[in-house]
Amino acid sequence: MHRMHKINKYRLILFVIGLTSVWSASFANALSLKQAENLAIEHSTELQSLRAKNESLYQAAIAANQSPDPSLFGGTLNVPVDTFKFNQEPMTQIQIGLSQYIPRGKSLKFGSQEKSCLAKAEFFKLQSMRLDILQKVRLSWLHLFYWQQARTIVVKEKAIFKELLEVAKSMLANNKAQQKDVIRAQLELSELDNRLIQIDEQIQTARFQLARWISESNAHKAQASNLPLWPSLPAKQKLLNAVQQHPELKTDSATISAFQAKVHLALEQYKPGFNVNVGYGFRQGRGIDGRKWPDFLTATVNMDLPVFTQNRQDKSLKSSQDNLLASEKDRMSHYRNLREYLNIQYNIWQQQQKSTQLFIGSLIPQANQYAKATMTAYQNFQTDFPTLARAYVRQLNTELEALKVKVDRDAARINLLYLQGK
Repeated sequence: MHRMHKINKYRLILFVIGLTSVWSASFANALSLKQAENLAIEHSTELQSLRAKNESLYQAAIAANQSPDPSLFGGTLNVPVDTFKFNQEPMTQIQIGLSQYIPRGKSLKFGSQEKSCLAKAEFFKLQSMRLDILQKVRLSWLHLFYWQQARTIVVKEKAIFKELLEVAKSMLANNKAQQKDVIRAQLELSELDNRLIQIDEQIQTARFQLARWISESNAHKAQASNLPLWPSLPAKQKLLNAVQQHPELKTDSATISAFQAKVHLALEQYKPGFNVNVGYGFRQGRGIDGRKWPDFLTATVNMDLPVFTQNRQDKSLKSSQDNLLASEKDRMSHYRNLREYLNIQYNIWQQQQKSTQLFIGSLIPQANQYAKATMTAYQNFQTDFPTLARAYVRQLNTELEALKVKVDRDAARINLLYLQGK
């Protein structure tokens, strides 16, 4: 008997060691929120696309500031059609030359400025997208945290209702309770099982949302058992100042600068452009005196005459001015949207912070005390089982409501971090 007891003891020790090893391996492979954020940023196709667009526009800005390449031309002039001889007529020549176009005014400068500003806009879009991705990953993580914690609460409550079922059965066996009390306890357990099914569905949904950014294999490793300590919330005025530096507004400012450059570019189209041509003509014949005919040098300048501007330059200028006005209004609209979002999220954070303190300080302790007091009353035949069941259901709902309030508060903080550019 003693030997059997020792064997069972060793088996228990080995089981605990094995279980501890499994838990340790599980936590070692667990993915933290910070790691999830880094993975999302590293593998984001959206950020890769914006980087490519930024680089493309940067290169285009350099190219746009370069003068057009000169043109090489060549040909024959004044060849007699009766003999096709190059030494028969004095004006016959073989000509070769260069042509260079000089763009209107400072159109190269402003064209390059437009592309450069658009490149800056793409850079700020990239920063804005990075914040957007961080916000989505954090909210998905928070969603997963809520449902994992909710599952823990429901499982704990299920254990309590199993105890209540045993209490009801014991009292029924002693003729101190009714059969309906046992049935009611079984009903509550079945409802908790149904809740767990729904919670598991939400946990999987949260993992799929997270997988959008970090892949399914990494999302499966996510264990949102704890949340990071978010940075302390600054004063509202500091947040308003931070909003003015938000990448979305910087994108708008860069876009405005691009359209300003485009307006200047449109104004340059009212100025003439020039085409400078230089040619050298080779002659092969000789004069009466036997001397070789001299070669010809030709230089010409062509000038654009922006005379008919009504349907070209005027329309182009008006289009650029309208686009500039629209971009300025867009920036004002986006600032108002961000400011409204800030006011809403700041208010949510304040109110949910108050609710969190109320739940921790009063509601949860009171719900627990009421459940225990109701249990004592039931065991002393001072109340019925439905009242006892409602007390513990109320305890469960209070804990879930407290969790929801905490999560809503943290969601507001995540949204404010987005506005802070963090």
